[in-house]
Amino acid sequence: MKITDILLLGPQELKILCDQYHNCEVNKLTDSEDLIQQYGVSIQAEDEESYYDFLLDNCIAMSSHNFYYRVKNDRMFSDRMKKGLLSQ
Repeated sequence: MKITDILLLGPQELKILCDQYHNCEVNKLTDSEDLIQQYGVSIQAEDEESYYDFLLDNCIAMSSHNFYYRVKNDRMFSDRMKKGLLSQ
């Protein structure tokens, strides 16, 4: 499954993402020299759930546009993520 997302990441977080998803396509969306940049990424993942779990496990979930949107607008998804965090 191909997942496309927009993330706000620093260099270390970008490295973590690229190390996990070796064939990811990364496009820098901001034109600045700031440490934190906005990136468009396309990755191949087993499913969205595993992608979101990866983001949560690496403390970068809230930097994801898709994750943030789903938490704010999908009650079932939000409840499932909260349960996952509480069980860790």
